[in-house]
Amino acid sequence: MVRYTAGMTEHSAAEEGGAVSAAGEEAIRAILASLRESMKGEEGSGGIVAPPMDPMALETQVIAHQNSALNITVRLYNMSLTGLSEFIIEDVRVNVQLLTLIVCLGIDTLQLNGEYDLQGKLLKVIPISARGPFTVTTNNAKVTLRVKLKECRGRLEVRDLTSDLILESVRCRLSQMTGGALVSRFLNSVLTDVLRQERQRLAHDLSVVLKTLLNKELGNFNLGVSLQLLRTSDKFMRRGSLY
Repeated sequence: MVRYTAGMTEHSAAEEGGAVSAAGEEAIRAILASLRESMKGEEGSGGIVAPPMDPMALETQVIAHQNSALNITVRLYNMSLTGLSEFIIEDVRVNVQLLTLIVCLGIDTLQLNGEYDLQGKLLKVIPISARGPFTVTTNNAKVTLRVKLKECRGRLEVRDLTSDLILESVRCRLSQMTGGALVSRFLNSVLTDVLRQERQRLAHDLSVVLKTLLNKELGNFNLGVSLQLLRTSDKFMRRGSLY
């Protein structure tokens, strides 16, 4: 059994693995369900309509590379990222004294689809040209949301919210590729970098939408009720994953 005390730090609370009460869990589930709808550009239960994040359109990119063996320019276009809304809730931790909330989400598969147009020369002599569709896939992505609440006019609201998106293994699939292993390795590296570079944008957009949803939900309750929703209780204490 885990109890929070005023002397606990946010770090120690997380290490203790504190869970949320049944009421708090249901409130968080409802907010995340609304987040899932908002990601798809639908109106969630909180009445929030945000720019769609699933699928998320990516801007066209033109990337050039030059060395003694390879002089190449590749254009990436019609790109979209899918799968961000298909998260599962892996862990939720609350510290009522510090007014902090940590939510850990897992995403089985994120997929970046698009088209490429490649032009260049091998060894400054041999022309190469290729175009076609591509797919970049990453599995077991992790999202950690860290929320700091504050009291404002008798209610709770979000003071700060940050999110961190971790991508592990990344695989690329290219169609109609020519130019041999050297060109293939270069394009695989470019596509992997594109997906990894989008992490910051994804994390930022996720934070903005969730902060809006949380403040909308917390605005429905006075301070006492909000704290009760978040407070851990002996009767409903639980550990493990929430799906």
